[in-house]
Amino acid sequence: MPKIGLTGVYFDGAKKALIENVPEGFEIEFINGKEEYNKLKDVEYIINRLAVDSEIFTAAKNLKLLQKWGAGFDDCDIKLAGSLGITVANCPGVNSRPVAELAVMHMLSVYRNLIAINRNLTKGIWPKSEFFGRSYMINGKTVGIIGLGNIGSKVAEILTGGFGADVQYYDIERKPWLEEKYGCKFVTFEDILRTSDIITVHVPQKEDTIGMIGKNEFEKMKKTAIIINTARGPIVEESALINALESGRILGAGVDNFNKEPVGADHPLLHMANVSATAHAGGNTADNDINMVKYCYGNIVKFHNGQPFNSPKDLINGQYLVKK
Repeated sequence: MPKIGLTGVYFDGAKKALIENVPEGFEIEFINGKEEYNKLKDVEYIINRLAVDSEIFTAAKNLKLLQKWGAGFDDCDIKLAGSLGITVANCPGVNSRPVAELAVMHMLSVYRNLIAINRNLTKGIWPKSEFFGRSYMINGKTVGIIGLGNIGSKVAEILTGGFGADVQYYDIERKPWLEEKYGCKFVTFEDILRTSDIITVHVPQKEDTIGMIGKNEFEKMKKTAIIINTARGPIVEESALINALESGRILGAGVDNFNKEPVGADHPLLHMANVSATAHAGGNTADNDINMVKYCYGNIVKFHNGQPFNSPKDLINGQYLVKK
């Protein structure tokens, strides 16, 4: 009976969904940390929740498919996997709704100074009017989306459908069907920086996106602009972001990702009144677990049966893949 190894951190809801939806003819094994990698020796399939290290490939001698939980794969050496004949797949779009909602939450949090007001309240201070001069509505603002993919398009849907924002976007591929659907406008990267009140980043971490928002880019933004990063930390240069916030070059920031994670309590961004921060938790909602479980299991079953994945885009290391 083929075995599926479940590596990484799975919370109760996800564990329950994984156990209750095991595909017929398969068995599963939870691997709780490197000390249990010996359990991978008979595993043919892996669903991985967090970072992938080379030790997984060494331990899983019979591994055929590594299925990432979520869309991101910057923490997996897909070239190494391919050279070992191991297929790597992800789940594009399955987390898009919760991540998009988190991005909008950060916009609201920064614009309405939620963190700073809450901190004052816990100190016995009643800041009823202290933040009037730096509080804003999303309504009527220009939101610039960098990357109108699965998540970026959901952000556009939310903002145009319920908040009355004017949405513009930059992407390496123009998407007229989404422009028509959401009433958003394609502009250059430079225009996004110069004219947006809110800039929200939704591109994958790759060689050409690391550091794409740095000192030069912050200098082109409005002084009243805020930036939201729910993609990956290294896409926005952290030191440049901190300098822009401390100097008042921009109004504020919402971050779900950092350059190196996890961060300690002394991280500068955690102590700024104009920053809303979360712990790389964009896709973590209990009600989305079942969607992720079904998608991951679906890909494994299809791969096992020699069928195409749920989507052609799920295969992420095809160019490096060699036959065993």
